[in-house]
Amino acid sequence: MKVFYREEQSAVGTSYFSPSPRKPALAVESWRKLGHQIQIVSFDPVTRDQLKQVHDPDYVDGVLDGRLNNGFGDQDPRIIKVLPYVSGSMVAATLNAYRTGETSISPTSGANHAGFGFGGGFCTFNFLALAAWETHQAGVKRVGIADCDMHRGNGTDNITQTLGWDWVDHYSFGSDITLARTDVAQWKDSFTKRMEEMAAGVDIIIYNAGADPHIGDPLGGVLSTEDMEHRDRILFAAAADRNVPVAVSLAGGYQDPIDRVLEIHDNMFKMAWMHDPVGNGPDER
Repeated sequence: MKVFYREEQSAVGTSYFSPSPRKPALAVESWRKLGHQIQIVSFDPVTRDQLKQVHDPDYVDGVLDGRLNNGFGDQDPRIIKVLPYVSGSMVAATLNAYRTGETSISPTSGANHAGFGFGGGFCTFNFLALAAWETHQAGVKRVGIADCDMHRGNGTDNITQTLGWDWVDHYSFGSDITLARTDVAQWKDSFTKRMEEMAAGVDIIIYNAGADPHIGDPLGGVLSTEDMEHRDRILFAAAADRNVPVAVSLAGGYQDPIDRVLEIHDNMFKMAWMHDPVGNGPDER
């Protein structure tokens, strides 16, 4: 399975409440230990012009020049440095999924709260929206964004509405929290129908596979480990049944130690592997 990763997309040494800046390297290392074949694929960082396709140009320049706060609320140069690589990974994974039909993974987090001219909630640039746009430009007619982060993708909504995108089908778990808390079985049934409908109507699904809905997460507290696995299985199975490729990002996860977050991402990786409609590439080792 292809994982789009470069060392430059991990901000090693940061110590924010969100572990997202340092999570890519840790997630890749954890997946390497699962025993599955994994192919690490390089990619190009995105340019300012690419980011300006989905964000206000002044916001893009302000963040990258260190004049405006990033989604972490500061101008830490370590964060600024990784941002083009974080988005580049997701764009490359999504384009690969579209062109090959295979499930492709980007070990990235921090997108869905970033809107057209703002960041926040540990999100600076919305690489979900950027990946959708780049893939649409490459020929995809309709894109599904299945956002299973704990928190509603307000930034994604803002971008699609600001730019008038009527070709995006956006689901956000954050809008289903009440149902999931009240009756998780009913939510699973609803989610199954929603993903089947999405898969039937789009050419690719971008899956934001958040770990923060987990019951042990300080910002979550909704789904058990088994529920999370079932969630992943529902999405990948619905896509596979329709031969719709999936590109995956990791979204939030705040448990301490981070091994608990990595376990959830490991389980997602296993579900992706199990339901990959095409197969996997050669072992990188």
